[in-house]
Amino acid sequence: MTRTAENLTSKESEEMLQIGKIISDGKFSGNPLLPELSRLLEYYNKLEQRAENISNENQRIKTQLVEMSRSLDLSNRIDVMTGLANRRDILGKIEQEFSRAQRHQRTFSIILADIDDFKMVNDTYGFNSGDEVLVEVANVLRVCIRSEDICSRWGGEEFLLLLPETGIDGAQSVAGKICQSVSMTEFRVNKPGIRVTVSLGVCEYNQGQTTFECIAKAEEALLQAKHAGKNRFSVAIMPEEPQSQDTGNG
Repeated sequence: MTRTAENLTSKESEEMLQIGKIISDGKFSGNPLLPELSRLLEYYNKLEQRAENISNENQRIKTQLVEMSRSLDLSNRIDVMTGLANRRDILGKIEQEFSRAQRHQRTFSIILADIDDFKMVNDTYGFNSGDEVLVEVANVLRVCIRSEDICSRWGGEEFLLLLPETGIDGAQSVAGKICQSVSMTEFRVNKPGIRVTVSLGVCEYNQGQTTFECIAKAEEALLQAKHAGKNRFSVAIMPEEPQSQDTGNG
């Protein structure tokens, strides 16, 4: 409300109070205009109450719209099942990190993780148990990374992790931790519990690459880890020559 509107409302309130005093003053009891004045004042009070109700309802609706807008924005960025960032959101975060790395001559790393033989989990235990395993694997991934790192569901049983300000040595350390943590976890979504492993592809961003080239290198390294026996990570040193690193768990 503007200052002019506030002043006007205050002035109107004072005038209505004066009219109320006039009506309640006994010396005007015989005035033929008094009943009409009373009726108008009553009508005004009803309109004022209605206007207040409308204002409150408008505020309530406005609050709901803001909350719905936030929920809509969140649903566009979050994977509903796991609560992780979704593919759209992580691609935006990678582009932001890419721009920052170019401006400040910094680096970052990407890890692409895939649950090994996940189709077998669905076929053996059912899709509901498979979904629960996805959720639990996502929880393990969260524990293995720093607060500034971002973990996303890339699609299906694949997860993509963005590690800002992290070179290849640090990324390998994270990949090894993830590989070991998942393989040691018993996912108690069934009796007996389910055990799974993951294969990972690790890539450090190099100046001159595009974000898609960096992701493609991580995908190539992931395939190398799969071909080397699964339950391990592979590092993409160059696009042509990924180097496999066995964690000793496979």
